[in-house]
Amino acid sequence: MNETLVYFATAFISVLAIMNPLSTIGLFLSLTKNNPPVEKAKIAFKTSLVAFCVLIFFAISGFFVFQIYGITIEAFRIAGGLVLLVIGLRMLYPSAATSASQYEGGQIYIVPLAIPMSSGPGAITTVVVLASQATNFWLEVALWSAIFLACAINYIVLRFSRHISKLLGSEGVAALIKIMGLLVCAVAVQFVITGLKAAFPILA
Repeated sequence: MNETLVYFATAFISVLAIMNPLSTIGLFLSLTKNNPPVEKAKIAFKTSLVAFCVLIFFAISGFFVFQIYGITIEAFRIAGGLVLLVIGLRMLYPSAATSASQYEGGQIYIVPLAIPMSSGPGAITTVVVLASQATNFWLEVALWSAIFLACAINYIVLRFSRHISKLLGSEGVAALIKIMGLLVCAVAVQFVITGLKAAFPILA
C-alpha cells in the first residue's frame, strides 16, 4: 500500500506539473472573452474531459505501441525524459506567446485547449512512461486516479481562471509557471537517469 501511495503521489505531481493548467489561463481567457460565464464553464469542463480521455487512452495503449514498434521501456523513458527536459526549459525560458487569433472559431475545447495545451506530447509521454512502471492492478488504478485528479484541478483552474489571474497577477502566474517548469525538468532528468540505469546496469 505504501508503494501505491508513493507511486500515486509521483504520478500526480508529474502529470499536473507537465499539464500545468496555469500556463493555459491566458489562452483560455483570450479564446473565451466573448462567451457568457455558463459557456466558459462548459468549455473548461469539456477541455478537461477531452484531456482526461486522451491521457487515459495513452496510459492504457502505451504498452501495445511499444510492442508494435519494438521499442524498449528504457529507450522510451530516455527519449521521453529528453522531450520533457526541452518542454521544461521552454517553461522556464518562454519564447513568444501562442497567438490566440489562429484558433478563433471551431471547437476550441479540443484544439488548442485540450490538445496540445492540457494533453500535449509532454503529458502523453509522461503517462506512457508512468504506465510502464505500473506493474500491478493497484498501481494502474493509482495512475488513472492521478490523471483524473490532475484533470479535475485543470478544470477548476480554467473554471476560475479570471479570478485566479486577478488574484495572482501576471507576475504571480509567471512565477508559478516557472516553478512548474523546474519540476518538469527534475522529472525529465529522473526519467533519463532511470532509463540509463536500466539499459546499462553497470551505471547503477
